[in-house]
Amino acid sequence: MHDDDDPAWGPLPVRPAAVLWLLLLPLTLLFLPLWWVVWIILAVCFYSVAAVVQLIVYVVPRAENGAIRVLDATLGRVPFLPLWCVVPVALVREGDTAYYRARVDRRIEKQTRRVETASDYLREHHRDLELGAHYFRGAGAGYVLRVASERGWNLHPVLRSHPRRRLRLRHNGRPRPDFAN
Repeated sequence: MHDDDDPAWGPLPVRPAAVLWLLLLPLTLLFLPLWWVVWIILAVCFYSVAAVVQLIVYVVPRAENGAIRVLDATLGRVPFLPLWCVVPVALVREGDTAYYRARVDRRIEKQTRRVETASDYLREHHRDLELGAHYFRGAGAGYVLRVASERGWNLHPVLRSHPRRRLRLRHNGRPRPDFAN
């Protein structure tokens, strides 16, 4: 699990407005499109390799976890939105803890409803939830994990999470007692 006293699980520090507007916003506008092109090229390469790896997974039954870890260790290391990127929400809501907490609550509640109301064959698809640091920046990873665990989510057993970059959660698949009709 995690330690509540560990500062890595708390909210990310508030960035000064001068850094946001004078450095990070121009950097985002100039380099983010180039970043996305490189990311898409890497994704196409890795997923073409993954198609070959899938054949190995069919032959060797226990290779699936290894294949997932390989994709996570390669493409998972290159974020689609890098930490230096400034999204419009970060410009307006920097340091607004209440906004980020409400945003996390809505997202987890929506995904929980999807898991609990989905039919059996769709339930597996909705059981995974990945939240980037842009999503919970002002609330902190500890808050996300605390709220998510109340609704049946835990850290993903196979894929790694990093409290300063991204959280990967997995639902236990059981409906909550208060949700059952």
